[in-house]
Amino acid sequence: MPIPPMTGPPGGRPAPESDRLGQCLARTLPIGVFDSGVGGLTVMKALAARLPGEDLLYLGDTARVPYGARSGQTVQRYAHRVAGHLFRRGIKALVVACNTATTWALPSLQAVGGRLGLPVLGVIEPGVARALSLTQNGVVGVIGTEGTVRGGAYTAALLRERPSVQVRSAACPLFVALAEEGWNEGEIAELSAERYLASLRGGPDTLILGCTHYPLLTAAIAKALPGVQLVDAAGATADATAALLAARGALRDASSGGQLRYLVTDHVERFEAIGARFFGQPLGGVELVDLGDEDGAAFDERGLGATP
Repeated sequence: MPIPPMTGPPGGRPAPESDRLGQCLARTLPIGVFDSGVGGLTVMKALAARLPGEDLLYLGDTARVPYGARSGQTVQRYAHRVAGHLFRRGIKALVVACNTATTWALPSLQAVGGRLGLPVLGVIEPGVARALSLTQNGVVGVIGTEGTVRGGAYTAALLRERPSVQVRSAACPLFVALAEEGWNEGEIAELSAERYLASLRGGPDTLILGCTHYPLLTAAIAKALPGVQLVDAAGATADATAALLAARGALRDASSGGQLRYLVTDHVERFEAIGARFFGQPLGGVELVDLGDEDGAAFDERGLGATP
Protein backbone atom coordinates (compact mmCIF):
# COMPACT_ATOMS: atom_id res chain seq x y z
CA MET A 1 0.00 0.00 0.00
CA PRO A 2 1.63 3.30 -1.03
CA ILE A 3 2.13 5.83 1.74
CA PRO A 4 2.41 9.53 0.87
CA PRO A 5 5.76 11.24 1.44
CA MET A 6 6.21 13.62 4.36
CA THR A 7 5.85 16.85 2.43
CA GLY A 8 3.89 20.06 2.82
CA PRO A 9 0.31 20.61 1.62
CA PRO A 10 -0.55 20.75 -2.09
CA GLY A 11 -0.09 23.97 -4.03
CA GLY A 12 3.40 24.69 -2.75
CA ARG A 13 2.21 26.45 0.43
CA PRO A 14 4.55 26.10 3.42
CA ALA A 15 3.58 23.40 5.89
CA PRO A 16 2.06 24.74 9.11
CA GLU A 17 4.48 25.04 12.02
CA SER A 18 2.80 22.11 13.79
CA ASP A 19 3.29 19.91 10.70
CA ARG A 20 6.95 20.84 10.42
CA LEU A 21 7.43 20.06 14.11
CA GLY A 22 5.75 16.69 13.65
CA GLN A 23 8.01 15.87 10.70
CA CYS A 24 11.08 16.85 12.73
CA LEU A 25 10.00 14.62 15.61
CA ALA A 26 9.30 11.74 13.22
CA ARG A 27 12.85 11.93 11.88
CA THR A 28 14.23 11.36 15.38
CA LEU A 29 12.20 8.19 16.01
CA PRO A 30 13.89 4.82 15.54
CA ILE A 31 13.23 2.33 12.77
CA GLY A 32 11.49 -0.72 14.19
CA VAL A 33 12.75 -4.14 13.11
CA PHE A 34 11.33 -7.50 14.12
CA ASP A 35 11.82 -11.22 13.65
CA SER A 36 10.71 -14.34 15.46
CA GLY A 37 14.20 -14.70 16.90
CA VAL A 38 17.77 -13.81 16.03
CA GLY A 39 17.77 -14.29 12.25
CA GLY A 40 16.54 -10.75 11.61
CA LEU A 41 19.81 -9.45 13.03
CA THR A 42 21.28 -9.99 9.55
CA VAL A 43 18.82 -7.34 8.35
CA MET A 44 19.54 -5.19 11.41
CA LYS A 45 23.25 -5.31 10.59
CA ALA A 46 22.61 -4.30 6.97
CA LEU A 47 20.39 -1.41 8.09
CA ALA A 48 23.03 -0.18 10.52
CA ALA A 49 25.65 -0.22 7.76
CA ARG A 50 23.38 1.46 5.19
CA LEU A 51 21.86 4.02 7.60
CA PRO A 52 24.54 4.74 10.23
CA GLY A 53 22.73 7.84 11.51
CA GLU A 54 19.51 6.03 12.34
CA ASP A 55 18.39 4.61 15.67
CA LEU A 56 17.25 1.00 15.30
CA LEU A 57 14.91 -0.83 17.69
CA TYR A 58 14.86 -4.62 17.25
CA LEU A 59 12.33 -7.01 18.77
CA GLY A 60 12.97 -10.74 18.66
CA ASP A 61 9.87 -12.74 19.58
CA THR A 62 12.00 -15.47 21.13
CA ALA A 63 9.14 -16.79 23.29
CA ARG A 64 7.34 -17.93 20.13
CA VAL A 65 10.22 -18.87 17.83
CA PRO A 66 10.13 -20.47 15.30
CA TYR A 67 7.37 -18.92 13.22
CA GLY A 68 8.19 -21.16 10.25
CA ALA A 69 6.30 -24.23 11.46
CA ARG A 70 3.17 -22.35 12.58
CA SER A 71 -0.06 -21.68 10.70
CA GLY A 72 -0.44 -18.50 8.69
CA GLN A 73 -3.21 -17.26 11.00
CA THR A 74 -1.01 -17.75 14.06
CA VAL A 75 1.93 -15.99 12.44
CA GLN A 76 -0.31 -13.07 11.55
CA ARG A 77 -1.55 -12.77 15.13
CA TYR A 78 1.98 -12.86 16.54
CA ALA A 79 3.22 -10.32 13.98
CA HIS A 80 0.50 -7.82 14.85
CA ARG A 81 1.32 -8.03 18.55
CA VAL A 82 5.01 -7.43 17.87
CA ALA A 83 4.21 -4.55 15.51
CA GLY A 84 1.85 -3.04 18.07
CA HIS A 85 4.48 -3.15 20.79
CA LEU A 86 7.03 -1.36 18.61
CA PHE A 87 4.43 1.17 17.45
CA ARG A 88 3.46 1.99 21.02
CA ARG A 89 7.12 2.71 21.81
CA GLY A 90 7.32 5.08 18.84
CA ILE A 91 8.86 4.21 15.48
CA LYS A 92 8.91 5.94 12.09
CA ALA A 93 9.01 2.79 9.94
CA LEU A 94 8.62 -0.95 10.50
CA VAL A 95 10.84 -3.53 8.81
CA VAL A 96 9.52 -7.10 8.97
CA ALA A 97 12.87 -8.91 9.03
CA CYS A 98 11.29 -12.34 8.95
CA ASN A 99 10.42 -14.15 5.73
CA THR A 100 7.62 -16.18 7.32
CA ALA A 101 6.01 -13.09 8.84
CA THR A 102 6.43 -11.24 5.54
CA THR A 103 4.75 -14.15 3.74
CA TRP A 104 1.69 -14.36 5.99
CA ALA A 105 1.31 -10.97 7.67
CA LEU A 106 2.77 -8.21 5.49
CA PRO A 107 -0.47 -7.28 3.65
CA SER A 108 -2.42 -6.87 6.89
CA LEU A 109 0.47 -5.05 8.58
CA GLN A 110 0.70 -2.65 5.64
CA ALA A 111 -3.07 -2.09 5.72
CA VAL A 112 -2.89 -1.01 9.37
CA GLY A 113 0.31 0.94 8.77
CA GLY A 114 -1.41 2.84 5.98
CA ARG A 115 -4.16 3.91 8.38
CA LEU A 116 -1.58 5.01 10.96
CA GLY A 117 0.84 6.71 8.56
CA LEU A 118 3.55 4.14 9.32
CA PRO A 119 5.43 2.59 6.38
CA VAL A 120 5.86 -1.19 6.65
CA LEU A 121 8.42 -3.08 4.58
CA GLY A 122 9.10 -6.79 4.23
CA VAL A 123 12.10 -8.74 2.99
CA ILE A 124 10.52 -10.52 0.03
CA GLU A 125 10.05 -7.77 -2.58
CA PRO A 126 13.61 -6.39 -2.26
CA GLY A 127 15.06 -9.90 -2.58
CA VAL A 128 12.91 -10.63 -5.61
CA ALA A 129 14.02 -7.45 -7.36
CA ARG A 130 17.68 -8.28 -6.71
CA ALA A 131 17.29 -11.87 -7.97
CA LEU A 132 15.55 -10.81 -11.19
CA SER A 133 18.32 -8.32 -11.88
CA LEU A 134 20.92 -11.09 -11.61
CA THR A 135 19.44 -14.16 -13.31
CA GLN A 136 20.68 -14.93 -16.80
CA ASN A 137 18.82 -18.15 -17.56
CA GLY A 138 15.45 -17.04 -16.17
CA VAL A 139 15.37 -19.75 -13.49
CA VAL A 140 15.35 -18.54 -9.88
CA GLY A 141 15.55 -20.79 -6.85
CA VAL A 142 14.04 -20.04 -3.45
CA ILE A 143 14.94 -21.75 -0.20
CA GLY A 144 13.29 -21.04 3.12
CA THR A 145 11.42 -22.47 6.08
CA GLU A 146 8.44 -24.73 5.54
CA GLY A 147 6.11 -21.80 6.26
CA THR A 148 7.77 -19.50 3.74
CA VAL A 149 7.86 -22.10 0.97
CA ARG A 150 4.31 -23.26 1.71
CA GLY A 151 3.04 -19.69 1.63
CA GLY A 152 4.35 -19.17 -1.91
CA ALA A 153 4.89 -15.43 -1.55
CA TYR A 154 8.27 -15.52 -3.27
CA THR A 155 6.90 -17.46 -6.23
CA ALA A 156 3.94 -15.09 -6.52
CA ALA A 157 6.17 -12.01 -6.36
CA LEU A 158 8.63 -13.39 -8.92
CA LEU A 159 5.87 -14.27 -11.37
CA ARG A 160 4.14 -10.95 -10.82
CA GLU A 161 7.31 -9.07 -11.75
CA ARG A 162 8.33 -11.41 -14.57
CA PRO A 163 5.70 -13.91 -15.73
CA SER A 164 8.23 -15.83 -17.81
CA VAL A 165 10.51 -16.68 -14.89
CA GLN A 166 10.76 -20.29 -13.71
CA VAL A 167 10.79 -20.79 -9.96
CA ARG A 168 12.21 -23.78 -8.09
CA SER A 169 11.71 -23.96 -4.33
CA ALA A 170 13.00 -26.11 -1.49
CA ALA A 171 12.29 -26.03 2.24
CA CYS A 172 15.39 -26.26 4.44
CA PRO A 173 14.05 -26.21 8.01
CA LEU A 174 17.18 -27.55 9.73
CA PHE A 175 19.26 -24.62 8.49
CA VAL A 176 17.77 -22.44 11.23
CA ALA A 177 18.92 -24.75 14.00
CA LEU A 178 22.35 -25.13 12.43
CA ALA A 179 22.80 -21.35 12.24
CA GLU A 180 21.68 -20.80 15.83
CA GLU A 181 23.89 -23.57 17.19
CA GLY A 182 26.91 -22.21 15.35
CA TRP A 183 27.14 -25.27 13.08
CA ASN A 184 27.06 -23.14 9.96
CA GLU A 185 30.33 -24.56 8.61
CA GLY A 186 31.81 -28.03 8.42
CA GLU A 187 30.55 -31.51 7.67
CA ILE A 188 27.10 -31.30 9.24
CA ALA A 189 26.21 -28.07 7.43
CA GLU A 190 27.59 -29.35 4.12
CA LEU A 191 25.75 -32.69 4.33
CA SER A 192 22.50 -30.91 5.19
CA ALA A 193 22.92 -28.51 2.28
CA GLU A 194 23.67 -31.39 -0.09
CA ARG A 195 20.53 -33.23 1.03
CA TYR A 196 18.23 -30.22 0.79
CA LEU A 197 19.60 -28.63 -2.38
CA ALA A 198 20.46 -31.58 -4.64
CA SER A 199 17.09 -31.25 -6.40
CA LEU A 200 17.94 -27.69 -7.44
CA ARG A 201 21.26 -28.53 -9.08
CA GLY A 202 21.32 -27.81 -12.81
CA GLY A 203 18.30 -25.49 -12.66
CA PRO A 204 18.48 -22.02 -11.08
CA ASP A 205 21.44 -19.76 -11.77
CA THR A 206 20.27 -17.49 -8.93
CA LEU A 207 19.11 -18.55 -5.48
CA ILE A 208 17.18 -16.42 -2.99
CA LEU A 209 18.11 -17.15 0.63
CA GLY A 210 14.53 -16.90 1.83
CA CYS A 211 15.28 -16.96 5.54
CA THR A 212 17.29 -14.42 7.49
CA HIS A 213 19.27 -17.23 9.17
CA TYR A 214 20.54 -18.64 5.89
CA PRO A 215 23.30 -16.10 5.10
CA LEU A 216 25.30 -17.73 7.90
CA LEU A 217 25.34 -20.95 5.85
CA THR A 218 26.51 -19.29 2.64
CA ALA A 219 29.66 -21.42 2.39
CA ALA A 220 27.78 -24.72 2.67
CA ILE A 221 25.05 -23.59 0.28
CA ALA A 222 27.58 -22.37 -2.29
CA LYS A 223 29.43 -25.69 -2.12
CA ALA A 224 26.20 -27.61 -2.78
CA LEU A 225 25.29 -25.32 -5.69
CA PRO A 226 28.57 -24.20 -7.30
CA GLY A 227 28.30 -21.27 -9.67
CA VAL A 228 24.84 -20.22 -8.46
CA GLN A 229 24.49 -16.57 -7.42
CA LEU A 230 23.17 -16.27 -3.86
CA VAL A 231 20.80 -13.43 -3.01
CA ASP A 232 20.70 -12.25 0.59
CA ALA A 233 17.68 -9.96 0.93
CA ALA A 234 19.15 -8.09 3.91
CA GLY A 235 21.16 -5.60 1.83
CA ALA A 236 18.32 -5.10 -0.63
CA THR A 237 15.89 -4.48 2.22
CA ALA A 238 18.24 -1.91 3.76
CA ASP A 239 18.46 -0.11 0.41
CA ALA A 240 14.66 -0.13 0.07
CA THR A 241 14.25 1.26 3.59
CA ALA A 242 16.72 4.06 2.90
CA ALA A 243 14.95 4.99 -0.34
CA LEU A 244 11.52 5.03 1.31
CA LEU A 245 12.61 7.22 4.22
CA ALA A 246 14.46 9.57 1.87
CA ALA A 247 11.29 9.97 -0.20
CA ARG A 248 9.37 10.85 2.96
CA GLY A 249 12.01 13.31 4.15
CA ALA A 250 12.41 11.19 7.28
CA LEU A 251 16.14 10.41 7.24
CA ARG A 252 18.36 11.59 10.07
CA ASP A 253 21.75 13.19 9.54
CA ALA A 254 24.21 10.33 9.02
CA SER A 255 26.81 12.16 11.10
CA SER A 256 24.66 11.96 14.23
CA GLY A 257 25.46 8.30 14.90
CA GLY A 258 22.59 5.92 15.53
CA GLN A 259 21.90 3.74 18.57
CA LEU A 260 21.00 0.05 18.39
CA ARG A 261 18.56 -1.34 20.96
CA TYR A 262 17.27 -4.87 21.41
CA LEU A 263 14.10 -6.33 22.92
CA VAL A 264 13.24 -10.02 23.35
CA THR A 265 10.28 -11.91 24.75
CA ASP A 266 12.37 -14.72 26.30
CA HIS A 267 15.87 -16.18 26.68
CA VAL A 268 17.93 -12.99 27.03
CA GLU A 269 21.25 -14.76 27.55
CA ARG A 270 20.77 -17.09 24.61
CA PHE A 271 19.79 -14.17 22.38
CA GLU A 272 22.89 -12.24 23.43
CA ALA A 273 25.17 -15.20 22.72
CA ILE A 274 23.67 -16.14 19.35
CA GLY A 275 23.10 -12.52 18.38
CA ALA A 276 26.77 -11.67 18.89
CA ARG A 277 27.60 -14.35 16.32
CA PHE A 278 24.99 -13.05 13.87
CA PHE A 279 25.97 -9.41 14.31
CA GLY A 280 29.69 -10.02 14.53
CA GLN A 281 30.06 -8.16 17.83
CA PRO A 282 28.48 -8.04 21.32
CA LEU A 283 24.96 -6.63 21.26
CA GLY A 284 25.13 -4.68 24.49
CA GLY A 285 22.05 -4.48 26.71
CA VAL A 286 19.03 -6.59 25.78
CA GLU A 287 15.67 -5.82 27.40
CA LEU A 288 13.12 -8.50 28.26
CA VAL A 289 9.55 -7.53 27.33
CA ASP A 290 6.13 -9.15 27.39
CA LEU A 291 3.53 -8.82 24.65
CA GLY A 292 -0.04 -8.27 25.81
CA ASP A 293 -3.51 -7.64 24.44
CA GLU A 294 -2.83 -3.91 24.35
CA ASP A 295 -0.04 -4.52 21.84
CA GLY A 296 -2.36 -6.40 19.52
CA ALA A 297 -4.98 -3.67 19.88
CA ALA A 298 -2.41 -1.02 18.94
CA PHE A 299 -2.00 -2.67 15.53
CA ASP A 300 -5.45 -4.11 15.07
CA GLU A 301 -5.86 -6.23 11.93
CA ARG A 302 -9.05 -4.38 11.00
CA GLY A 303 -7.10 -1.14 10.69
CA LEU A 304 -8.36 0.31 13.96
CA GLY A 305 -4.93 0.93 15.45
CA ALA A 306 -4.57 3.15 18.48
CA THR A 307 -2.07 5.94 18.69
CA PRO A 308 1.02 5.28 20.79
